[in-house]
Amino acid sequence: MKNVSKQIDQIKNGDIAPVYAINGTERILVDEVITSLTQVFKDRKEDEMNMIHFDLEDSSIDDVIYEAESLPFLGEQKLIFVHSSYIFTGKKVTTKIKHNTALLEKYLNDPSAFTVLVFLVSYDKLDKRKKITKVLLKSAEVIDVSPSSEKDTSVYLKNHLQNNDYKMSKETFQRLLELTDRNLSKAKNELDKLMIYHAEDKTITLESVDKLVSKSLEQNIFELNEKVLKKNIKQSIELYQDLLHQKEDPIKMLALMIGQFRLLLQVKILKKKGYQQADIAGILKIHPYRVKLALQTERLFKQETLSNAHRYLINADYKIKSGKVDPKLQIELFIWKFSSMPE
Repeated sequence: MKNVSKQIDQIKNGDIAPVYAINGTERILVDEVITSLTQVFKDRKEDEMNMIHFDLEDSSIDDVIYEAESLPFLGEQKLIFVHSSYIFTGKKVTTKIKHNTALLEKYLNDPSAFTVLVFLVSYDKLDKRKKITKVLLKSAEVIDVSPSSEKDTSVYLKNHLQNNDYKMSKETFQRLLELTDRNLSKAKNELDKLMIYHAEDKTITLESVDKLVSKSLEQNIFELNEKVLKKNIKQSIELYQDLLHQKEDPIKMLALMIGQFRLLLQVKILKKKGYQQADIAGILKIHPYRVKLALQTERLFKQETLSNAHRYLINADYKIKSGKVDPKLQIELFIWKFSSMPE
């Protein structure tokens, strides 16, 4: 993220490259880059007609190049954003649009002096085997906006709080991270909402976070599983009924419960084999924080108990998909069943 911040600062200072490739899926950083470029052009009093957007799923690269090589309208420069730039990736897109990459390659080797061309490659990674991608990487200023690490997310949010003179306790900050799955874009959006709510006192409270931050279904299921594991039947049933009232699909809920119990089993087994938290995260290809939470939970239960619970959920899923049972009853039955299992 340090590189992204530096590149954004360069843009704000007017040090702008002729071609950019913004690669990654961290939406909040993508928006920052777009906003910074747009603001520079507005500050230069460029006509809005010189700020143009294309989407490669419904426009050809030929049209983009034609526009990039055409003189600006009543101004000195054009700013062109090219969305859905899948041609630099391995992504397969169903479209009738044909793209002349040879024409693009020629442009990238000699871009117009009066155009800033910005490719938004909002995918996990570039396909560096493609010739056109190699040319892009050689010719463009690449801005990596891949999902941020937990550390980078924390630093970004803390800076945002400090820059706006807001306060937040360590416990409250951690709660915000937990509820947003440590996802920078989610956390920033929720933090902005909290800042509006606390505009007068400038102090964000734990109560406000729990009250205002929207929980994902996965987060709710994690909380449900915690209550089930603690054999808190009343709260488990109440939370499950709340989710049903919110029109959540019980089949989807069951799938998430299965996944979380499977994770507990995997972590417990790998821990027994001597693997540490970082190793387990690497083996399972998941965020280290999820492993940390699983390690805190799995030690409270025998492997046999977790295995029985997982097996029961798998069987319930099979019965539902076979049309043998009512989907809504199965999770509630599991909650009662698990409460009688020995620890």
